[in-house]
Amino acid sequence: MRSLIRYRRRGQSPDAGQLRQRLTNEGGLLPARLALVLVLLYLLIPLAATLVFGLSGSHGWGDLSSLGTVFGDPDFWQTLLTSLGLAAGTTVLVILLLTPTVYQVRLRLPRVQPLLDALALLPFAVPPIVLGTGLLQEYNGAATNSPLVALLSLGLVPLLSNIFPLLDLPLLLICAYVIVALPFAYRAIDNSLRAINVRVLTEAAASLGAGWWRTLLQVILPNIWPGILTAALLTFSTVMGELTLASLFNTYTFPIYLNMTGQNDPHRAALLAVLSFLLTLLCVLGMVPATRPRTSRGQTALPGQIEGAGPR
Repeated sequence: MRSLIRYRRRGQSPDAGQLRQRLTNEGGLLPARLALVLVLLYLLIPLAATLVFGLSGSHGWGDLSSLGTVFGDPDFWQTLLTSLGLAAGTTVLVILLLTPTVYQVRLRLPRVQPLLDALALLPFAVPPIVLGTGLLQEYNGAATNSPLVALLSLGLVPLLSNIFPLLDLPLLLICAYVIVALPFAYRAIDNSLRAINVRVLTEAAASLGAGWWRTLLQVILPNIWPGILTAALLTFSTVMGELTLASLFNTYTFPIYLNMTGQNDPHRAALLAVLSFLLTLLCVLGMVPATRPRTSRGQTALPGQIEGAGPR
């Protein structure tokens, strides 16, 4: 109906096929918009209820004393910065490990792809408490001298144990977080690589004299950039909400602080939950512009991005 009114205002006679197509498109948008509204209500109503509960302190609704107490607590800033540091370190390590590995497997070792898919699903089968207990048991001072551990790690575990006191630094916890976030990050990066023709792009770059690393950084990476950002976001969110491993490693993180606060002051815990959601939302909104290829209306694309090499 809107299309017909628009044509009448312009003084044009609409073509029957075009009008039918426009009406069909407008009719198909209505269920999508309705579904979007329902999803937003499903997400925002519990969040609004949590915010109302957090602001309803001893002085009634709208009491901002709990909010001032949250920001005035030094443990809040300490745990938040600790979790942000662990999340950033884990995200960087996951991207640096997975991107070259998945690219190399898809390019030169396609027969290993099913094995890599199975290994990426293993963290789902291993509970975090089992993973944390196993890492603490195997990488303590006594176990690092074991010949079996030295053999399986190609000598890296004894070397790192002599250089770094692993249990006193978050390095071991970051490695545990990498394992936990592996399935989410791997699937995001692998799906992006599936959507492009890796072999053709690599051969084209090699014919122009680019080496393996240059091809990865300047040709492949710009074309899978949305998948990289998705993997980074999923890893960051996983680490920011993880509780079990941090408890086992005696690291005072934001989820532990949130859990302890909820046992003593539920109103402050509700405000902390809303703040955690808003922090994750800001990270998502910050990554959204970087996922859009700027190739329309004369805008430039990312360096190395090839038109038509994106998702199909």
